[in-house]
Amino acid sequence: MQLTVSTDIALRTLIYLGRKKNSATIQEVASASNISKAHLMKVVMVLVAENLLISERGRYGGVRLAHDPRDISVGSVVRLMENSLALVECMKDGAASDVCPLLPGCRLKKVFNRAQAAFFATLDQNSIADLL
Repeated sequence: MQLTVSTDIALRTLIYLGRKKNSATIQEVASASNISKAHLMKVVMVLVAENLLISERGRYGGVRLAHDPRDISVGSVVRLMENSLALVECMKDGAASDVCPLLPGCRLKKVFNRAQAAFFATLDQNSIADLL
């Protein structure tokens, strides 16, 4: 499994802003984190829409954390940013019952489900504050 670039950018942005403890411009975050400003803008829009960041316009505007870093779990950010969390085709929502010849008695899918649950249990135990 590999997380998307957007998830990586979201986490790096939250960590940067958590360390800074106040607002930063998009340009500042992009430069400090070696992120494309255009890609960062797209990610920030999602984070603002989901109330993880606050965006302030104007001459002294920028973005800042909407919550204490202890209240933002790494797992919640990953779930938010990833389009699909399915490890294999049969794990996708609404997957056809004939997508795999091993279904419905496949034991591999159960192993992947347990592994994914363990992965997110670990991520959920960690907050942005733990990464600062």
